[in-house]
Amino acid sequence: MIQTVEQILENVLALPKTDREKLFNLIKIEESKSKGLKEDWREKARKFQLSLKWIDEHRQEFDGKFVVLDGGNLIAFGDDSKTVYDEARAKGHKSPFLTRITAEDLPFGGW
Repeated sequence: MIQTVEQILENVLALPKTDREKLFNLIKIEESKSKGLKEDWREKARKFQLSLKWIDEHRQEFDGKFVVLDGGNLIAFGDDSKTVYDEARAKGHKSPFLTRITAEDLPFGGW
């Protein structure tokens, strides 16, 4: 049996005060989790933008190298992606942003 929102509200209001408080606390916790996820994504997007800016500013200097960035901060770099990634992990970065720098964009090759 599917209840309408009105029926659910009536049931909630019929609960003892302590049970209603538990329900309201649960709702507050879930709201804060949702808000936290949005903030996490905003922070990740901000760091990604800083990483792209860093790449543009250091493209010539690190041409052909693999780099790991945390926002606008260089964590590790080198010629081997696995070595660079492992170095960043050893420094405590759980999910490092790894990319290979190229000084110039490659031309489109067509179909």
